Amino acid sequence: NQLNRTMNEQIQQQAMEQVSQGILAHAKAEEKKLDAQLQGLENLDEDDFEALRQKRRIMLQKKMKQEQDWKQLGHGRYTEITDTKEFFNAAKKSTRMVVHFYRSVTPRCEIVDAHCSKLAPNHLETRFTKIDAEKNPFLVEKLGIILMPTIVLIKDGKTEHAIHGFDEFGGTDDFSTNDMAYVLSGHGVLNFQ
Repeated sequence: NQLNRTMNEQIQQQAMEQVSQGILAHAKAEEKKLDAQLQGLENLDEDDFEALRQKRRIMLQKKMKQEQDWKQLGHGRYTEITDTKEFFNAAKKSTRMVVHFYRSVTPRCEIVDAHCSKLAPNHLETRFTKIDAEKNPFLVEKLGIILMPTIVLIKDGKTEHAIHGFDEFGGTDDFSTNDMAYVLSGHGVLNFQ
């Protein structure tokens, strides 16, 4: 019994030493990588910095052009779509779209309106719209909308998901705009940090 205990202790000690050596080797390898990166940064000359500036400038120009294109498609504002044809055209043109199907007599729809109005200007990557469900029975039937409010999430021209009521926002009326943004980002229709 004593012999078994001694052997187990030796095995454990050897295992601990191997783990320690592995960790140390990994740490040394990471340190080498960092040293190489630091060395590379220290050796940058004016031409290298100019190349980095040019690359950054091009990236910013692309981003500004993309934002301009989005704004021309109606991104950055919470707008109302009035008919089926307009809905399908918008879904084709915008990569990501959040569509709130509402009824003017439903108080919870006003809550969704308030959150969408706050999110739209801060998330140009997504188009935020609303549609009066009573005036668009074809879309309501086609998309299987039975509860108000319903938020239909569209990606690449296809209905990705529908949020019926407030269950995904915690099942309460007093969820925050950040809660909504988080849920929308989970479905890939919004970037949330």
